Amino acid sequence: MKRFCRVCWGTLWISLMVLNLPLCGWCEKPQKDVTLGEVVVEGEQEKGIMEVKTTQPNTETTINKEGIKLYGGAGQINPRKVIDILPSVNYQSADAYGLTTNQGTRIRGRSQVSSSVEGISLILGGPGVNDNWLFDMENMSAVSLYKGAVAPEKSLGGTNSGGAIDRSILRPADKIGFTLNESHGTWDFNKIFTRFDSGLLPWKTKMFASFSRTQSDKWKGKGDFEADIFSFGLTQEFPAKVKVELFGTHSRPELHDYRALTYPQAEDLSAYRPYDYNRHLTGSSKEDIHYYDYNRKHFTTYSLFSNIEVRTPGSGRLLFKPYYSREKGYNMAGTKNILGGPGIRYWPIDHDEYGIVAQYDTPFIYGTELTLGYWYGNHEPPPPPNAWKAYRVINKQLVYAGWALLARPTHHNEYYSPYVTAGKQMGKVYVRSGLRHIDQKLQAYNRYDATGIPDVSYENALKYGTYDPAGSIHSRSLRTWLPNAGLSYAVSPQLNMYFNYGKSAGSPSIGLWNTYTTYKTVFESKGITAQYLWDAVKMPITDHFDLGARYHTDTWSVTGTLFYAVENDKAVNVADPNLGGVKYSQNIAKATSYGVELEISKNLTENLNVFSTASYNQFQFTKNIRVASNSVTEAKGNQVPDVPVFQGRIGATYRFSGLAVSPILRYTGHRYGDVENKERISSYMLVDADIRYTKENIRFFKSMSAGISLYNLFKKKYVSVINASDDTREGSASYYAGAPFSVVGRIDLKF
Repeated sequence: MKRFCRVCWGTLWISLMVLNLPLCGWCEKPQKDVTLGEVVVEGEQEKGIMEVKTTQPNTETTINKEGIKLYGGAGQINPRKVIDILPSVNYQSADAYGLTTNQGTRIRGRSQVSSSVEGISLILGGPGVNDNWLFDMENMSAVSLYKGAVAPEKSLGGTNSGGAIDRSILRPADKIGFTLNESHGTWDFNKIFTRFDSGLLPWKTKMFASFSRTQSDKWKGKGDFEADIFSFGLTQEFPAKVKVELFGTHSRPELHDYRALTYPQAEDLSAYRPYDYNRHLTGSSKEDIHYYDYNRKHFTTYSLFSNIEVRTPGSGRLLFKPYYSREKGYNMAGTKNILGGPGIRYWPIDHDEYGIVAQYDTPFIYGTELTLGYWYGNHEPPPPPNAWKAYRVINKQLVYAGWALLARPTHHNEYYSPYVTAGKQMGKVYVRSGLRHIDQKLQAYNRYDATGIPDVSYENALKYGTYDPAGSIHSRSLRTWLPNAGLSYAVSPQLNMYFNYGKSAGSPSIGLWNTYTTYKTVFESKGITAQYLWDAVKMPITDHFDLGARYHTDTWSVTGTLFYAVENDKAVNVADPNLGGVKYSQNIAKATSYGVELEISKNLTENLNVFSTASYNQFQFTKNIRVASNSVTEAKGNQVPDVPVFQGRIGATYRFSGLAVSPILRYTGHRYGDVENKERISSYMLVDADIRYTKENIRFFKSMSAGISLYNLFKKKYVSVINASDDTREGSASYYAGAPFSVVGRIDLKF
């Protein structure tokens, strides 16, 4: 009944939007029908890579198509690699091309970042390959990053405490065309990408279809990455000012993992940089869990979504964005303790998600621009995990050892989220405010005693299991309001200042249930049920304050931002002395961050553009973490793990007679792998370069381009990824060595 009421609430909200269509007739005088988009003036740096927002009171930057080509890496698969040139973005990967899942992204020190395509979060997160392998970046026209207080309609993912990344699809071209890109490089890297555009057909239809195949060996050890991706897009205009867009993608990534280093190993990269999983089986059960082919992932993903746009009287616009995604495959990982001994954890994963975004934009009273919207999302578990098989490696063979975890989801993770935004220009001042409500209904699980269940499929294993009431959890709802407000002031035609405030939501500690299942006997001995712990889960909330200034001319662009944020109910793993020191997540911590960001872009000459970005960020716990009644972790005032205080990027592009040379220098300051700040990882500086020659209209080619990309040009040895939570203690973080010098040559043809 409650779920029915929530769906009714969403239906009512959408209905009100539709019924509100006539509002424009009495709120505004009759006017010519014009395209109503976001109230924003965008200035694009000539021959640059960043589009500058000049009026909106938001901290946002858009990387255009040229920037994606230059800084998206040879793999052209990962939007997080694109935004690494922006201030306060710390993207790290164990791989030179951004293909591996052994990577991490923090924005202003926070890892919980919403990622979307056309404003839709197609994969809300989970144990698979996430959304990196959905689309080729060659099919994207732009990548936008929103930091701090994100407007309600830009942050519709399950979590946005670190900001939001949104990709815009490269629409079908008006003219028929064919694109062929081919790349080859070190570590047997190769990628072929093809795209066909139909052009505008007589019945006002445009289509594109693309196919890519990416392959690469790991740069150390044995193993590889490979994936096929097929994508399509269709746009259709109808009478009565209706436009329908349909996009879809299908991918099949198969990925081997890199082996992590301990802190002592990370301090001695001269000896341990090549350290990786074993190439061969040894016959030792303890050692063979580190065999490379027992540490891999294989998935098949599908996504389908639509943009349906209806123009309404009075310059209004009604949008519907239904979507569906499915991810099916498995994770394999060696572990030192599963069912009481070393073995291989096999995690079968098959889940989907679907939902809809409905939004109405319209002029309102006295020139106010009004947005009303509603998002409903349904995400089938995992996470948290619902099925683990355990295998032993005996005599170089995998031998079934039993089910380490068996549970059936009885309720999916659901989101019910209405939102409203209003903005108005008043002379030199633009004022905007918004409010979003989140009602997140957490997953529910029936856990089963898996003792003695044979090696069968997950569906058949459920028939053997015995229901475990103490280990099962019921669904519960987490609700909060997320206000957002800001204003900008045009000091001059070139200078704009802005301020914004807003709340954002983090991910609840759903991994708590997994901790219970791992240490079930310990919790049971104290009479603690899984539901008791589940009822203590909270939604972390962060308050963001940004004060910024933007200076923009035909040749200059300078943006500076001061930011401050307070995070409440932050999840930390606390060791309970009454449970023998078992650590489990509790929403009890508080942390603050403050800093400054700077973006500068300058056209020094007609052919030379340079840019520089820099950030300073202090992200610290405001009190010590009590891990037991008589034990305290000294955390107050310490930098959160994996958050550099200083970062900087300097890049340039010089063009001459079709030749473009684009070097970039990346500086990442020192970081820590633990909350006590004892495991210090040194700063490093990398230099990459891209050289490309392009010729337009040569014979039957619209354009032909050939180039070479150089990564880690000066062969720097450094630590890239730090696999650590915000409260990781000494000795529990893992580290990954950064990729060595790599080179890729490519040719791009457009017919």
